[in-house]
Amino acid sequence: MPRTVLAVGLLLFAFAGTVQAAGPYDDLLKHTTTNTNTLVLIDVKGAMNSALAKAEKWGQNAKNGDRGGLGFVPDDAETVVIAAEVNLNTLVRDFQVGLVKVSHNVPEMRDVANREGGTVDEIAGRLAVLSPRNVYFTTLPGAQFVAAYPADRQYTARYLKAVKANKTGQLTPYLADAVGKVSGNAVTIAVDLEDVLDRTLLRISLGASPAVAKIQTADVDLLARFMAGTKGMTFAAKIGDEIQGSITVEFIGDPSDFKRTLPDLLRELLEGQGVAISGFGNWEAKFTEKAMTLSGPMSSADLKRIVSLFAFPQIPGEPDPMVKGNEPSPDMTRRYLVAVDTILSETRAMQKSPNYDKMATWHDKAADQIDHLNRRNVDQIAADAAYQVTKQLRAIAQSMRGVPIDKKALESQQYYYTSGGGYSPGFGGGWYGWRPYLVQNATSTTTNIPEIQAKIAKVVADDEKQRLESWSAIDRILQEARRKLNDKFKMGF
Repeated sequence: MPRTVLAVGLLLFAFAGTVQAAGPYDDLLKHTTTNTNTLVLIDVKGAMNSALAKAEKWGQNAKNGDRGGLGFVPDDAETVVIAAEVNLNTLVRDFQVGLVKVSHNVPEMRDVANREGGTVDEIAGRLAVLSPRNVYFTTLPGAQFVAAYPADRQYTARYLKAVKANKTGQLTPYLADAVGKVSGNAVTIAVDLEDVLDRTLLRISLGASPAVAKIQTADVDLLARFMAGTKGMTFAAKIGDEIQGSITVEFIGDPSDFKRTLPDLLRELLEGQGVAISGFGNWEAKFTEKAMTLSGPMSSADLKRIVSLFAFPQIPGEPDPMVKGNEPSPDMTRRYLVAVDTILSETRAMQKSPNYDKMATWHDKAADQIDHLNRRNVDQIAADAAYQVTKQLRAIAQSMRGVPIDKKALESQQYYYTSGGGYSPGFGGGWYGWRPYLVQNATSTTTNIPEIQAKIAKVVADDEKQRLESWSAIDRILQEARRKLNDKFKMGF
């Protein structure tokens, strides 16, 4: 399923602009990174006070280790801003800063280090903690907690120096405009893609899109030219008794000429990137002179999955006062396993999806979320089991991308999948989705994408048995860990 099509989704003529007033987010927005192209704004306090959150006990579930209604987001935060620099060709986050405004005083860095089992360092004149979870924690004035992810010391130092010199907080016009429209939203995610699209590659990928292929009169060249002028995309969620979601794509031109193609094209692309929303196919499409909006209801599980696409290790909570130093705690271990179980149950719930790209993304994300869990005072038996689980999840994800699972490699703990397996040269082109083995010339749309898609689909289907075995292995790993913990602590896990 072409990822191209969202490359299809976003291109902005952008020049740096200063962040405008955004109410509760002002203090955090002034510390966004210089090259931010993806911005996430979360009104945690507003979301937790909603009728839905109270009915579903989001706050209570979060305290019990069940990750609550907003997943990794700390329930005691007031607002969260995530400023990400994403390589939009590979969809890899190069650097991301999570800025969290809390309602209480931020903890001392030495206390954070003790809770994390991390080390205290001084970076650009500020105390910071290097966490075993591949993140730097530090603070900024105004009860702001900062998580710099991944833990790149040089990047973190440059960021903190920019903060000190008041050189942060400059957003592109598209992102600044999105910030000005957040009123009433519990969650806002805005993506700005400037100079990302190659119109020729876009045209080739559109030619392999099912959404385009079913419209016999579609002019692929004209559509590619139009989509290359896309300005940006914003997801918004409002929470009351239920959640109402919307996705708005802004264009340079009038999208109404492509009404028959664009809604399904956007759904195809987003689902290929792992955006899983139940009933997404039934969301209503509306067009204005320069934008298309899809809107409809969504569940709290849907929202949690979307927010988790930008997850980073959560701020460490208060330590167990009954536990000394690094000794394992039965209660902390139990909470850790509950969190692992929750992540796995959310992933299992999507196993029947026919969209392998989407499923691959969520297995990878599940592994990442388990990696992000705090292992402080967690018994090594549980931590080792979780590590084995993440290996199985990543192997399943690769299997869904056409790389067959190598069971022996998994058991050797050296590889997740067969080196060079599958048909990876024709897969995984970031927003472009399917890239061909051969393009005859710069203007030709001749491609073997359909053949490659068919081959990968066969490989994926043939590996179904191994994926089921991997899930069985996950169950056995956790069952054995619980048996050992029961024997060790003489209590149930």
